[in-house]
Amino acid sequence: MIIFLKPGLILTPDDVDEENGIYIDTDTGKIIKVSKYDTKADVSLLLTSDTVAIPGIINAHDHLLGSYWPRVGEGPHISWKPWDDMLKSSDVYKERSRIPNFYLYMIGAYKNLISGVTTVMDHIPHHINREFIPKLPVKVIENYTLAHEVSKYDLKWGDGVEIEHSRAIEKNWPFVTHIEEGFDEESMKGVEYLEKMGALTGHTVMIHGLALSDEDLDKIAKAKAHLITCPVSNYFMFKTIARIKEWLERGINTSLGTDSPMSGGMNILEEMKFLKMAYKSKYNEDIDDRTVLYMITKNPAKAFRIDNEVGYIKSGYRADITIFRIRKDPFSSIVNAWFNDIEIVFINGIPMYGFYYYKDLFDKFSNLVDYSKAIIDMKERIIVGSLEELMKTVWKFVGFKKQLPFIPITVED
Repeated sequence: MIIFLKPGLILTPDDVDEENGIYIDTDTGKIIKVSKYDTKADVSLLLTSDTVAIPGIINAHDHLLGSYWPRVGEGPHISWKPWDDMLKSSDVYKERSRIPNFYLYMIGAYKNLISGVTTVMDHIPHHINREFIPKLPVKVIENYTLAHEVSKYDLKWGDGVEIEHSRAIEKNWPFVTHIEEGFDEESMKGVEYLEKMGALTGHTVMIHGLALSDEDLDKIAKAKAHLITCPVSNYFMFKTIARIKEWLERGINTSLGTDSPMSGGMNILEEMKFLKMAYKSKYNEDIDDRTVLYMITKNPAKAFRIDNEVGYIKSGYRADITIFRIRKDPFSSIVNAWFNDIEIVFINGIPMYGFYYYKDLFDKFSNLVDYSKAIIDMKERIIVGSLEELMKTVWKFVGFKKQLPFIPITVED
């Protein structure tokens, strides 16, 4: 099936396109071309002028298994380890443990989908998430090597930094690790350890980096390595955010993630707004909205070495598209969006989530995809699968109607 999708604007994200629409081949799941309507399509979706399409959002750092609420272990801490100890001894962690891993993964996937995310980096060993990935309503990056953290007290994920990094080079995958998540002497040696192990390269993707010095940042920039910030989590655990301005000034490819909701943002929408606020507080100046948009689209695509597939709206790329409602400036509208500013989300050219008034479009795919109605943030939606049934199942496991603010669903009795 060929779809012609015409929003008010397209942010590719490098360019602002007011004239053209997007031709999608749903059989291949890819964008055919971006042009005016010049070829007959099977379906034409002409949106209002106050809409903007962007490449499907990439959440650069999540722990889907940790998709629960409330946050636990507020800081400030000296490193991530005291927070982790508090988490694992908490009543909330015990409550979460009643839910089988599959359902926690489903909660995390839906949390991302209803915030406009189409691709997630789930930072965890492959043997944990491998069986769940094909069953989720969003894309999860599968090709990566990893360590938990480059320190002496990391959680020993993978086969060791040197082996995992070498494997990343061999397969042309990203090597993903937390780095300098804290301010104790051990945490602050992260880049030093990477250098000694020959693992600071363009394949290296590092999360948090709170204690990175100017010398560390110069080395990261020279290596063309990548950094990811999770400002809500960083502030909750450490009462500060990373030195993002210094990252950007050095031209370091910088992306945005959520971490898990048990320390981090409810979703990528909260992270964008908090980043703006925290950056202003730290530097007494604004971070550009276009820069923030890049941090959820083309920058993570580059970091994870999938920028020939996603991160852009152009011919040959996967038809992962998120459409927002414009308030004023399109970039500002995205950075300041909330649930009801998201119009519709496509993955592989298939509508996965959107307002109920797009029902005619969803009906055209009902022979391929199971949909249901859901009331999200008090508005009627159509969504892949059944979010309502998922929540009812979760409630059975925990024994009560657990409310998760990152899934603001109204469930009828």
